[in-house]
Amino acid sequence: MDALLHAVESSQSSQTSSQPTSTRTIVTSPHVCRICQRTYDRADHLNRHLKSHQNARMHKCTRCPKSFNRADLLNRHQAGHDRRGPDWPMIERTDRVAVACSGCVLAKAKCQDQRPCTRCQKKGLSCETPSGPPPTSSQPLADSNSFDFGDSQLNQEPITIETQAQQNYNSYSIDSGIQEIVSVGLSTSGSAPVHQSHESPRRSYFEGDSAIGLTPGIGYNPFSSTMVDTTFDQNMGFIPQDAFFSQDIDFGMWDIDLDNIDFSTFGPVSTTDNGQNSMQADPNPHQHRQSDASKRYAAFERSPWVWKPTHKDQGMNDHHNLNLNEDAIPSVLSPNSGAYSSDDFSSCSIGQKQRDQILALLFSLRHSPIQALQFPSLSLLNSIAQVYFVQENFKLDNLIHTATFEASKALPQLIIAILSAGCSSISVDSIWKMGIALQEVTRLTVANYWEENNSNTRNLQALQAFMICLDVGLWSGIRRNMEIAESFGQPLIIMMRRAGAFAARDSLTTYIPTHEDSETVLEAKWTKWAEIESFKRLVLHLFIHDTHASAGLQKPPLIVFSELKFPLPVARNIWLAKSAVQWRTLFLSSQTEKPLPTFLDAMQSPNLLLELSSQADIGLTTTVIVHGYWGQIWSLIEARKFFPDSKRTHQLWLHTSHTEIYQDMCSLLSLVPSLIPDCTEVLLIFELFQMILHVTLEDLQRFAGKFGEEEARKANESFAIWATTQEARIAIWHAGQVLRAARQLSPAKLRGFTAIAVYFAALALWIYGIMLGSMTPSPNRSPVILNDEESIIIKHFRSSGQGTPGLELTNNNVDQGREFVELSDTDKILNVAREIYRNNFPVVDGPLPPLVDNLGNLLRDLGDLPGSRVSRAPSKGPA
Repeated sequence: MDALLHAVESSQSSQTSSQPTSTRTIVTSPHVCRICQRTYDRADHLNRHLKSHQNARMHKCTRCPKSFNRADLLNRHQAGHDRRGPDWPMIERTDRVAVACSGCVLAKAKCQDQRPCTRCQKKGLSCETPSGPPPTSSQPLADSNSFDFGDSQLNQEPITIETQAQQNYNSYSIDSGIQEIVSVGLSTSGSAPVHQSHESPRRSYFEGDSAIGLTPGIGYNPFSSTMVDTTFDQNMGFIPQDAFFSQDIDFGMWDIDLDNIDFSTFGPVSTTDNGQNSMQADPNPHQHRQSDASKRYAAFERSPWVWKPTHKDQGMNDHHNLNLNEDAIPSVLSPNSGAYSSDDFSSCSIGQKQRDQILALLFSLRHSPIQALQFPSLSLLNSIAQVYFVQENFKLDNLIHTATFEASKALPQLIIAILSAGCSSISVDSIWKMGIALQEVTRLTVANYWEENNSNTRNLQALQAFMICLDVGLWSGIRRNMEIAESFGQPLIIMMRRAGAFAARDSLTTYIPTHEDSETVLEAKWTKWAEIESFKRLVLHLFIHDTHASAGLQKPPLIVFSELKFPLPVARNIWLAKSAVQWRTLFLSSQTEKPLPTFLDAMQSPNLLLELSSQADIGLTTTVIVHGYWGQIWSLIEARKFFPDSKRTHQLWLHTSHTEIYQDMCSLLSLVPSLIPDCTEVLLIFELFQMILHVTLEDLQRFAGKFGEEEARKANESFAIWATTQEARIAIWHAGQVLRAARQLSPAKLRGFTAIAVYFAALALWIYGIMLGSMTPSPNRSPVILNDEESIIIKHFRSSGQGTPGLELTNNNVDQGREFVELSDTDKILNVAREIYRNNFPVVDGPLPPLVDNLGNLLRDLGDLPGSRVSRAPSKGPA
């Protein structure tokens, strides 16, 4: 093989001397192998041919010891096994010698490892072997010490096979490369294209990589069966992701890469009873769905997950939405609630002074409009604020102590944040837009407030305002606001951590009420206690927010559960006490000699919570503990990526950790209904976490196309294996339970992270349904209802895969009003999630929240792709 390289160098030298590099030349066959001088009309044919010069033989037959350089040769060989039958004798073939002697190389004869070889002994030749290690795919095939074929190549640099391919595609400009592909792929006649000659780079981009398959994005590998990654841009068409333009880019309708076509998967032509020919269905239909990867990525470009900023994106771009014409919108009503009335929030009413302060902040911003604003009236502002406070008091992790809150003494930034959050709960398009604009105002004005005086970073109301701002922005469905809210979560965490809000506080005996306290002292104690408890609940709310951001956006969590070192929050009825006297009565009646435990104590002994119902806020504590498992799940997922499969000790540890975490979560899940009366939302999130333990959200997004076409293809191969495992069946069971819990949510509660959970659950079911097309159907066709209660059938399905998984839906057009939809009916599965979104909002004709609407549109786009329905193609067995 070393001698071959000298022939290459000699040929290259003669070509270089005979062809000027500064002039345009017309060649009949532009793709020339510089090893054997064979010519090809297409670059992918040349690259395929180059594999024959390499002794890698990566494609191994599973039925005999033979191996091949190319996938198509392996496929043709395996087809021969099918024709011969099991009794056909197998011929054993020894592996090819690592380095042949020079005489055998020149004669193209078989050589042996022993020296002298058999051929040289018979012919009486000198059996000489070039010095140095045997060449590999990334080493030069020869060096200057090899046989001398003339002086023309002495000063030339050794050429690797990779360098040959590198020079092959670097010899064309982007424009000329496209011109050639178009002319070769679309034309059947005409002259060959004309190219500009360029000097190829001498340094290989694959230097130091001895493996044949390189990581995508590092460089182009001509010996990899994977095509160069491309993305689809609506303005520019197909654009390569890498810095290099390769002629092996898959241009879909322009080119066909025969290396990626497995001819053995096409069944033989059979004759039916009526004499007509019929083709057997492809047993691997998921291979044909790879062409839809670019379309899935294009769908993601319109989703809330991908944002490409432009020069038009800047602060206060939506300030015009602050102009609200109240005559053009319907009246805003507060939510009906028997537990609360308007008198309960009388101290929360906004006055004219507060409205003027808000306007002053608006005009203080640099990008604020100078013209007069049609800002909402006090009546509308108070209605919006009341919507916020009513809904806030129903939340387990509410932030603001309503009973001690006085709007007349509150920071105007906090009032703006409250109005922004209230607007996001009202299904009126103009009010939603005003809420997004106010969220931007909150972020900017709070930052200015902190910059004016850094001690304000410890102000409770400023921190609460920023927290509400992050809540509204992160799940707004507006891509710019979502990215900014994600990035601004860390400063708030750092400020509160530096302020000691996560640490255990000193004893609060000073603020414990007594029966001897005067009205003034009791009021002061209540106010101070509410402030301390508000800091604690702000930390817990921030922890839950960070967990949702980490899970929903696939990023590392910023708060660790073990950081929560303070005692559990007090009972909810004490927190919601409407007066200082009522607070004292409830507080003293719940006191015991034992102090409240910490969150770590409660997590390690969940049954302890059943004994603390009168002292601690069990609902909030349980919610925090449920979210505390996310840190362990994230660490386990990252550890799986970090440790290779060859590390058996680490793999054993990972398996044990996975089993223990899952068992602990299942045990806690059985306790949740007894700890939280209305636990639907908590159960939905907990089921999602258990699903993620068995399939990562990053992989789901990768298959759906978020990370580009090439990553989607790789995920397709991984999921084809995953779908056959017990882990996949457990994952889709929990995904079905997520959809079940989502249907049971109260109206208008399916927003924010819960909407994200439904989206990921639908993706898991959709992908599993697609993979069913390439799996052998279970002989047991009994329906397995994934969105129903656990049963013996479910347990058998999870353990052995027996049954047909699907969802049970309400359908008044069928008998008994229930319809079973198999997961293989993939477009219907995605429509189930979209119907859940729509049915959760009572205003049928009204618009959905932007995030929910965007997620529904993304599911619609994914369901409309042809690849999502290919799994339903019937598969014919042998006649």
